[in-house]
Amino acid sequence: MKHKPGGKRSGSAFHQDIPLQRLKQQQLNRESGMKGNEEFAAESSPLHLLQFRRERTRTAAASRVEQPDPAASASYRWLGYTALILAVLSLMVLPVLLGSTAALIGFFAFMLGQRTLGAWSVAIGLIALAGYFVLVPLLT
Repeated sequence: MKHKPGGKRSGSAFHQDIPLQRLKQQQLNRESGMKGNEEFAAESSPLHLLQFRRERTRTAAASRVEQPDPAASASYRWLGYTALILAVLSLMVLPVLLGSTAALIGFFAFMLGQRTLGAWSVAIGLIALAGYFVLVPLLT
């Protein structure tokens, strides 16, 4: 029994569409390879539980991470500036001694909270050290 879209359906026409809808759903499930319990299987699978546990552990660990104290970080600023001064001096004088010292002190400054000063000190100190080892064989 055909009906027009938007038109009123009689009670018997609606009841005739229910088996048709069920048949279409069964055919779709059969063609797509779906079974009737995929949703339950996805919610009770061990992977889902592991992912939930991993997310819960990650959020708990993130809440326990301590933020560095700005006052304590500022107290190590002198260490970062000292390393930066040694790194710049290593470009001109004693690159092996001052460059390696600047890289080491810069690493300590980086780990203690002065990240920018420490990173620059390590980079400049290592550049001076590498430049020395590249240029000395060319000059002798």
